[in-house]
Amino acid sequence: MRRAVLVISILAACGPGGRNSPGGADDDGTDGGTSMGSGSGSGVGSGSDAGTVYVYAHTATTLFRVDPDSLAITEIGDFGWPSGQSDQMTDIAIDKNGQMIGVSYNKVYRVDTGTAQTTLLSASLQGMFNGLSYVPATFVNQTGDDVLVGTRNTDGAVFQIDPTTGTVTQIGNMGSGFTSSGDLVAVAGFGVVQTVPGNGGDTIATLANGTFAATTIGNTGYDMIWGLAFWKNKLFGFTDGGAFVTIDPTTGAATLVSINLQEWWGAAVTTTAPVIQ
Repeated sequence: MRRAVLVISILAACGPGGRNSPGGADDDGTDGGTSMGSGSGSGVGSGSDAGTVYVYAHTATTLFRVDPDSLAITEIGDFGWPSGQSDQMTDIAIDKNGQMIGVSYNKVYRVDTGTAQTTLLSASLQGMFNGLSYVPATFVNQTGDDVLVGTRNTDGAVFQIDPTTGTVTQIGNMGSGFTSSGDLVAVAGFGVVQTVPGNGGDTIATLANGTFAATTIGNTGYDMIWGLAFWKNKLFGFTDGGAFVTIDPTTGAATLVSINLQEWWGAAVTTTAPVIQ
C-alpha cells in the first residue's frame, strides 16, 4: 500500500496512525483519479540548483517528494532509521533553509530529503504531537531562525519544540474547544493554518501570530487530514484514507485531486513557499 504514488501539490505535517493515538481508525475515501508512478528522490531541502521548490508527504514509513507545478509525486524511499532500528514517523517540518525535521511518538530526527535517511536528535520528546511545522520567528515574536512548533489532539495548547533535546515549551493556545485534528502549516506572507475537528469533516482555522488563537474559516468535508501544506494561495491536504485534496484558504472548501490506498501521516513545505500564484 505504501508503494503507491499519487499526484499533488504541497504539504505541511501530521501524524500517528492511528497516528493521533496508536490504533486509530482510517477515514473513508471518495472515488477519484489516481496518477501512478515511481522513482527515487533527488531533491534537496526546499529547492534544487535550478530553483525548483519541492514539497513532501509521508506515510508512517516512507517519504515522498512532490513537484508543486506538475503535481507529480515521487517516492524517495523508506525512512532509514539509525542503527537498523524501527520507528514510525508521525510528522515532518521544513525550515526556511530546507532542513527537514521529523518526529515519532517520542523521538526527534533530522531527515535527509534526498534519501529519507534519518539522524536521531533526541530520544526524549516531551509529548506526542499530531501537528508539526516550522513557523517564521516573527510569528512568535522572536528573531533569528524559524521555530519548530507542535500541536496535539488533546487540547488547544501550542508548543515550541527544541529538536536537539526534545524539550517543549508552551507558547500559545488555540482557545477553548479547539484541538488539532491533524496538522498545521506556516508560510511567511500567508500565515498559520491548522486543521481542527468539525461536523462532517475537518475544519480549517487560522492561528493568530503571537498567540495562536484560532478563528474558524470553514469545513472541508474530509476527515483525518493528517498532512497539510500551502502553495500559491492554495492549501493541500492529505488524509489517512488516501485522499489528496486542494483547499480554498478563504472558505475551507476542499476539492478532490486523487485518491488511493496510501495512508498519509504528514506533509511539509518550507516556510518560504511562494504565496502569489
